[in-house]
Amino acid sequence: MAQRTTIRQTELRKLVPVRTLNDLDWLVKESELMTGEPGREFVVAGADRPAYHVRLEHGGYQIRRTDHDTGATPHRATVPDLRNHTLGNAIACGLLYTTALQ
Repeated sequence: MAQRTTIRQTELRKLVPVRTLNDLDWLVKESELMTGEPGREFVVAGADRPAYHVRLEHGGYQIRRTDHDTGATPHRATVPDLRNHTLGNAIACGLLYTTALQ
């Protein structure tokens, strides 16, 4: 849980960039294998630095914003949907990051 509150404060140079949808898939799977927990936290670089928890699902992604209320409703997106989502735009612009796993 600590990662959810600190990813927004972590310096960008200490974060791992997400450049493609393949990177996003790999990074989520890597986290699930190494931590045993579903999904992974990501942050969009910018003034507000919104944070998201992303899980892979059959046919797409489950995305939940984590820097707002803890009761945020997850959003489901297919690959085509993701391209029009904030995360897809962030990937296209080189603004999506996650923490490196130890």
